[in-house]
Amino acid sequence: MSKFSRTWWGQEFIQALDNISDDGRLSRGRAYVNNGKITSFGIKDGIVLARVRGSINAYFGVYKEPLYITTIEFQPISAAKWAAAIALIASRASLISRLLLNEIPSNIEDSFTTLGLHLLPHGEKDFNAQCSCPDYGNPCKHIAGVYYRVAAELDRDPFLLFELRGLSREDLYKELAKSPLG
Repeated sequence: MSKFSRTWWGQEFIQALDNISDDGRLSRGRAYVNNGKITSFGIKDGIVLARVRGSINAYFGVYKEPLYITTIEFQPISAAKWAAAIALIASRASLISRLLLNEIPSNIEDSFTTLGLHLLPHGEKDFNAQCSCPDYGNPCKHIAGVYYRVAAELDRDPFLLFELRGLSREDLYKELAKSPLG
């Protein structure tokens, strides 16, 4: 597993990548993040949208640096399943206290697993990614680079993980505040 991320939740996010792609594509994706090839990056309503600069390659007739549009859409959790997950999280003081400290508790996945869900992605079925580049593989190096950027964003803002799955930070706080422990 790559140590690109410093938090356990960012590392678990990257582990999902390791499960669906080969090391070559992932290493090129890491290079894209490190070399500043991602020119724009945003997240709205569980969809990541990025513009990624491609490579000049005279062998393939590419003489001008291309710009590719990459999107990653995360499989949302339904409102009914979010209600059940929040009820379970809200019943555990250790989970609420860690969330209030802006951290994802290391045992939070247990609550989701109990309900047959995952907060963190575990494989291909948890996200749909597309890139405008000519590479037929998925993830291509551009998508892999954006995945690594998402992992870095998760390190800075762990609540983004909830947003990627369809629950805004405000809604999470509001629902947790309604609980007896909130």
